[in-house]
Amino acid sequence: MNNIQEVSIPWGNWYLQGTKMLAFPAGWDVTLCKMEHSLALSERELISKIDLPIGAPNLDELARGKKSACIIIDDISRPTPGSFILPPIIKKLLGAGIPADKIKVLLALGGHRPMIRQDIEKKVGRYVFNTFEVLNHSPFRSDLVCVQDGEGKQIIKVNRTYAEADLKILVGCIVPHSLAGFSGGAKNVIPGVGGIETLEINHKLCFKNLEESMVQKTNYLNPDNPLRKNMEKIAGGFGIDFIVNVVLNDKMQVTDAFAGHYIEAHREACKRAAALYRTKLVPGADIVVLNAYPKDTEYNQVTSAFSVLGENKKLCFSENASLVLTTAASEGAGYHALFGPGMRLFTPQEENLPPSEISHIKTYIYSDGVNSNEIKQFFSKRFFPAHNEWEGVIEKLKADYKNPKVAVYPIASMQIGYIDSEEQ
Repeated sequence: MNNIQEVSIPWGNWYLQGTKMLAFPAGWDVTLCKMEHSLALSERELISKIDLPIGAPNLDELARGKKSACIIIDDISRPTPGSFILPPIIKKLLGAGIPADKIKVLLALGGHRPMIRQDIEKKVGRYVFNTFEVLNHSPFRSDLVCVQDGEGKQIIKVNRTYAEADLKILVGCIVPHSLAGFSGGAKNVIPGVGGIETLEINHKLCFKNLEESMVQKTNYLNPDNPLRKNMEKIAGGFGIDFIVNVVLNDKMQVTDAFAGHYIEAHREACKRAAALYRTKLVPGADIVVLNAYPKDTEYNQVTSAFSVLGENKKLCFSENASLVLTTAASEGAGYHALFGPGMRLFTPQEENLPPSEISHIKTYIYSDGVNSNEIKQFFSKRFFPAHNEWEGVIEKLKADYKNPKVAVYPIASMQIGYIDSEEQ
């Protein structure tokens, strides 16, 4: 081992929950750009956060006298630890007199695949799974509730279970999102439990009169963008009584929580996430490694790894740099009803892999969960094959570099990068 150096990156969220060792030649200048670690909340601390809502009445008060409740939580493609968050919420609902058989947990799938038993147990925990009804949403359901928006321009469809519940609660985590600014808040309703037509109209707001690169610049880390405003308008019309949005640490544990109004509490959670996820970027790196964790359940989410670079993409690469995208892709290629290959809003990945600002960068994909044949469907012209062995990637890089400067971002789809002003 004298001729190599190794760095450890997290690997396989929800599946392996482990690490992957990346070995580099000894002479290379390798920097592991980690997010600062923050402590996890205890259950008692989480309950205290829930009991101090922002812009909304206390949950115990809201639940009093209600006959039914629907709790929406994001799906397994997101790292929200439902098994930790849901039980304290449900306990309050039971304490307020809502019968157990009238408390339903709805999985906000949006355009993602349905979750199977193993997924659901991981996400919500065995107690919730065995005690309460946990339901998959589908944007193609025939029993969606349909209403016309106030301007008569859009037929809005959402899940009936949610729309007809007396008490409506949203649970999610806050991570950067290139289109919605951040995850969480009303996003659990639209696109989470909307009909496919509503999802399509909402997402098209990002691209109206905007170049793709401008969408990223306009919306990144900005929760007050057209897409989210539309989400909040639709979801608010159907009603949102309470949210619990959490901020995570580098171990995907809850490190802070914000409860209450779906806009006010969400914005405070975004501010906290923006502070905790900050990561110092390495300017002018010859090789940049972006690990898609925690959005590494499927290859389809791999472009989330560019989140850490934000608007600093050009500054992070040297003139003749290379990019390595890594993902566990535990479920293989993945599925999306809007953005997947052949779907309504599909864009071939060679147009944004890498993004336009750095489209000239030589790019490699490393994954032990997906092969080149599985990801060919995401490309139409310029194809980036997948490497299943890290050693194969290193051998190709060694042909171009002698002693390169390397930057490794282990939680790239969650980290928020910045460049020290003195280094620009």
